[in-house]
Amino acid sequence: CVAAERTCQTMASHLPPAGSVECRLDSANDLAALLSALSLREKDQKDQRVLCEASDNGLKFTAQSNGKDVAVLGWVFKDAFRQYNFEPGPGDENIHLKLPVAPLLSCLTIFTDRAALSLRYPSGVANELRFSLEEDGAVTECRLKTLLLDEAPVPISAFLAPGERPSCFRFRQAEAWQLALNEFIELDAPDVVLRITLRAADAGRPDAAAVTLRAQTINSDAEVELPQHTLEEHELDARSAAAGEVTHNYLLSSVLAGCLKAAKESRAVKVRFNQHGVMSNQFILKSRGQQLFCEALVCPVVDRGMHASTLYPDDRGATPYGATLTAAEESLGF
Repeated sequence: CVAAERTCQTMASHLPPAGSVECRLDSANDLAALLSALSLREKDQKDQRVLCEASDNGLKFTAQSNGKDVAVLGWVFKDAFRQYNFEPGPGDENIHLKLPVAPLLSCLTIFTDRAALSLRYPSGVANELRFSLEEDGAVTECRLKTLLLDEAPVPISAFLAPGERPSCFRFRQAEAWQLALNEFIELDAPDVVLRITLRAADAGRPDAAAVTLRAQTINSDAEVELPQHTLEEHELDARSAAAGEVTHNYLLSSVLAGCLKAAKESRAVKVRFNQHGVMSNQFILKSRGQQLFCEALVCPVVDRGMHASTLYPDDRGATPYGATLTAAEESLGF
């Protein structure tokens, strides 16, 4: 047996432990794939950190953009683990941690995708996140000094109002969304707007464009049309269906930052739009074990100054697109 010990990050924590979690995953690569999807593609963002919430349901990860107009959420549910033991903190509280993405990914990818992962928090007097990887008799132990939050973060507003039916489309082939977004990479610059138009279905014209994406700069533009026959599901909300189409505007940089990496690693994609134009990209990620779920939420441009709204409530508990309801888990499900 070959053993090695590696310290991944030095970040002080002076808070007392609150609850504990211990789990085992058959493939460390599954967790690495999920964290990679949460790595926002922002040019000015360094040393990105994600929020991790441990509960009876499993592990939930959240990443947000600097402007808080993009949030990417990922879940590893309890059933995906070979072993999962969670002990809540005082008052049955969940555990909330802030983790550095880059060193964690570096540790998780030391071995191949066949390496098993064991994780434990807290470990030792420093409240470290400790995990080990094992493959073919070789073992690597990693210790991650992290930050334990003394209170739960502000939740993201609910995507759907009670009884609301969103506009949506789902691809027959998951790679179609990645290929569509790839066409706009060269146009990625501040204040470039991506216009997404959804049209009502026309049963007599399966080759007609059901969705059109368009972005334009001073020097160039790009347009991608998605025909009806490339979509497994295609539906407009009642108001948009009556009008025949609906168009939403987003900062191109926000869409690429939140969606491109997850789209590349997905095996199923569904895109939805609520009544305020907030876009939800739901992904089932490729994995060796059970299904991994990821969702990217992107706020629309709300004024002529090309400012995006935010996914988080203000001091009154309201957001530019509705009241705060529950966490975004309600939007899972294909």
